[in-house]
Amino acid sequence: MELLLVSPHPGCSVGQLLSDWGHAVRHAPAVEQSGPLLQGVEGVLVVGTGSVLATEMARLRTAEMRPRPFLLALVAASAEQVPLEALLAAAVDDFLLMPFEPAQLQTRLEWLARRRRAGMQAPLEEPRSRGVHDRLSAIIQTQTDIANAGLELEKVMSLIAERAMRLCGASGTAVALAEGDELVYQVTHGNSMAHRGFRLKLAQSITGMSILRGEVLHTRDTEEDPRVNVAATRATGIRSMIIVPLHRIGSTVGAINVSYPEPNAYDDLDVRTLEMMGRLLGAALSNAAEFEAKQALVDKLAATLAALQQSQELFHSFMNHSPVLAYMKDEEGRQTWVNESFARFLQRDAESLRGVKDSELMPALAAARLRREDQALLATGQPLQSEQVVPAPDGTVHHWLNHKFILRDANGRRLIGAVSIDITARKHTEKALRRSEESFRALIEGMPEAIFAHREGNLLYINPAGLAFLDQRSVEELSGRSLLELIHPDDRGAAANVLEGSLERGPATMREVRFLRAGGQVMTAELSAMRLLFDGEPATVVSARNVTERKQMQARLLLADRLASVGTLAAGVAHEINNPLAFVLSNLGFLEEECQLLKDLLPEDRLRELEDVLRETKQGAERVRHIVRDLRTLSRDEGEQLSDVDVRAVIESSLGLVRNELRHRARLVKDFEPVPLVRASEGRLGQVLLNLLINAAQAVPDGLPGENEVRVRLRAISGRVVIEVRDTGCGIAPEVRDRIFDPFFTTKPVGTGTGLGLSICHGIVTAMGGDISVESEVGRGSTFRITLPIPRASSGTPEPKDAMPA
Repeated sequence: MELLLVSPHPGCSVGQLLSDWGHAVRHAPAVEQSGPLLQGVEGVLVVGTGSVLATEMARLRTAEMRPRPFLLALVAASAEQVPLEALLAAAVDDFLLMPFEPAQLQTRLEWLARRRRAGMQAPLEEPRSRGVHDRLSAIIQTQTDIANAGLELEKVMSLIAERAMRLCGASGTAVALAEGDELVYQVTHGNSMAHRGFRLKLAQSITGMSILRGEVLHTRDTEEDPRVNVAATRATGIRSMIIVPLHRIGSTVGAINVSYPEPNAYDDLDVRTLEMMGRLLGAALSNAAEFEAKQALVDKLAATLAALQQSQELFHSFMNHSPVLAYMKDEEGRQTWVNESFARFLQRDAESLRGVKDSELMPALAAARLRREDQALLATGQPLQSEQVVPAPDGTVHHWLNHKFILRDANGRRLIGAVSIDITARKHTEKALRRSEESFRALIEGMPEAIFAHREGNLLYINPAGLAFLDQRSVEELSGRSLLELIHPDDRGAAANVLEGSLERGPATMREVRFLRAGGQVMTAELSAMRLLFDGEPATVVSARNVTERKQMQARLLLADRLASVGTLAAGVAHEINNPLAFVLSNLGFLEEECQLLKDLLPEDRLRELEDVLRETKQGAERVRHIVRDLRTLSRDEGEQLSDVDVRAVIESSLGLVRNELRHRARLVKDFEPVPLVRASEGRLGQVLLNLLINAAQAVPDGLPGENEVRVRLRAISGRVVIEVRDTGCGIAPEVRDRIFDPFFTTKPVGTGTGLGLSICHGIVTAMGGDISVESEVGRGSTFRITLPIPRASSGTPEPKDAMPA
């Protein structure tokens, strides 16, 4: 026999045995190289191990060979169990386990060869239409019957199965279709009728093997074929059968078989007949599948068209009920589609607007603007957004927000798509909002109160009054700073309470706090805060009202009230002292006269002593009279009325009041030159001089009158009377010199001064048209200088009044 041995070892013992027995042996080292060597061989022997061997044999292309060579697997010994199902699926006719006796191989080869030759014999019995011509005619008729049956697959399968059983002279036939790893008998005839709907595992039957491999299989005797499930064939009475796989569009989907109750009941013509019937059934299956696919495609297309139509209807409904104007134009600017809102705005019918240009629908200027937009869109291809003013046909002005973009129709033609949103109401609202914001900003920036806006501790806005309040030139100087940094350290806790209270959205609280100006000055303000939106985000807006002047005025009023009380008291005391003083002076005058009458009666030394005592007593009484007069002058309320005042007399009066204060501290030096009268308030000028003299006395240390000096100088210079009060005290430091006239500022220890004396002096002098200034040097003393204007009509110099010696 012509045999093919597939083995990776060319010189293996099996090949030698086959040659010794007279067989013509062809050798292939692997299944991939066996293709050209298969032609004309009667058998194929494959050497290998386990499942690998079954896989390799399944790749042998022997299914279409006529006559088909037998397959013998020579399984090498291993721990792996022989894969019988895999070998059956690979259509292996028999196998031997290695090592084996040569007689076993020789017997097996002879049996396989006989079985193959028996299958090739064609019995020439004449049963049941087995003539070749009759079969061809029957097959052609079957094709016609299939065409008449149409696409009813169940009917076509039954027709072909029944016709195959009759043409092949079989006793039974069945069509099985694969479902997963099982086969299901869909159509049965003859003695297979009872198995309709029967299910078997593909790998457990010869029909399943045919489906898995896609090859024609047949068995001459089911009792001797190891591929056959003998129990099943005995139960159905089958001894021989032919199985042809059914191919549909490139894949195996099932099989058709015919069965016989006797062994060797078919010949090669029966095999070929069933193959042809299988091809007819496969074609019918393919046609049915193609029809189903086409029908599914048609159904899908119909559903798609219906959905598209519904989508178009929905789109048109949506666009026509939308308040926006939607439209499409061609590249020349002609309308190709508009929605109902567009047509209603132009008071036209939508259909009548097709092919119409903007220049036919609106004023030329508006149409030209829109055309320029369209040309820019077509040139760049990029979506465009703009705002335009397009009036309605009745002339009403409308503002529109336009969104334009490029579209293409089915022919690739470019179109301009656009939607326009009416923003007229928004524009009016924005305009009103801008006016409101401008009014609000003008109001805030024109308010005299300082306004601050801050968020998370950082200043966001300060109005001009706030900049002036803090003595700052620009907002940039305060940018990023916290409001609390601008407040006096002692008042930051109170300010923080006000700001935190605003976060709780409670009623606005107000507290007085002190702010620090850029120059170091302290300003008192009433602070209040509220929480509101600033630039669209929550922020705290703080109002600060400057109450510094009010506080100063309150302090001045308090001091004025106190001074008024003191003045009233001084006037009363002076009046009470003046009455008994008149008796004292009168009696002293009487005693002087009596002493002249007694000069002849008393010794001269005794009389001289008596006269000295009376003179000193009279001088003391006169001093008391001058003090009472000065007190009455100081307490006199002259209001704002100015009169001609003798400045020297006012100085002498003030010196008389502080003489005792100066006596123990410094020498008093008077440097007076003749000066004319000035227009002033005698009492208030005396108050100023008294304050300056007391300050000078307190500036020098106590107990060293010989080393310190207080000099009062009076002179006239360039039409002004100049009064200077100079001391040799400690002086004033430069850093506080500019602040000594500020209210509440004092360099004296706590409890000694109020910080209002010099501030009041400054107010009195400037109210009389004069000026007050200071020159000082630390360690060398200070000089306060008052200048008062000389009235033009005043040219004479007053006569000096009597003054007590210093």
